[in-house]
Amino acid sequence: MKAIITGMNGTVAPYVYEELLNHDFEVIIWDRSQVDIHSFESVHNFISLHQPDIFFHLATGPIEWLEAIVKSTDELNIRLLFTSTVSVFSEKGSGPYDITSIPNSEEDYGRYKIMCEQLITNHHHNAVIVRLGWQIGAHARTNNMFHYVSHQHKTQGYIEASSKWFPSCSFLDESARVLVDCALHFHPGLYMANSNRKYSFFEIVSFLKDKYHTDWNIKETTSFQRDDRMIDSRVKMKELF
Repeated sequence: MKAIITGMNGTVAPYVYEELLNHDFEVIIWDRSQVDIHSFESVHNFISLHQPDIFFHLATGPIEWLEAIVKSTDELNIRLLFTSTVSVFSEKGSGPYDITSIPNSEEDYGRYKIMCEQLITNHHHNAVIVRLGWQIGAHARTNNMFHYVSHQHKTQGYIEASSKWFPSCSFLDESARVLVDCALHFHPGLYMANSNRKYSFFEIVSFLKDKYHTDWNIKETTSFQRDDRMIDSRVKMKELF
């Protein structure tokens, strides 16, 4: 099978790329320096040239690029996998969230993802949308939870971690496994992927400290209280720990 993937300079796509190779996919990487994302003709011609079985759109970009991808893949009868986010829900509210929860973000990124979800739902007959939580990598070189807490410890000498905050989060390799599985086997529609069943941010950071043998000084707080967990029984993910 063949796939096109966007977002290889981001956090999730490199892991999905490796997972696709493990499934014996031929993977075409979208290079923005070679394919103009602002030209519908360029987008359509690139997709038409390669004729992938699945298009993995994991990048963030202008809505016009997504429109071109959606229209082209739908016309060419190509399955589309799009990653959305728990950030579609308001930071002023609290979960846990399920598939019936109404997206209501006031933030630019969340509103952008809501717009993307609506566009895909309305104009693609064979698309899978997967909302992801905060991703956890094994190092501090990418935009993930490990990077965030490592940077906080480096800059202020300690990490503040609330025992009253329950984030949606997953390890990157598990997210990649689930995204490929959804693309291959799930019916078109909206799904939510989260590995955190019950743990607070304080518990998660403490676990990461032990797992990666760091010297972090972790300070438990309770001032930030929110439940951001997403629950979707259709998506089977390994628990965090």
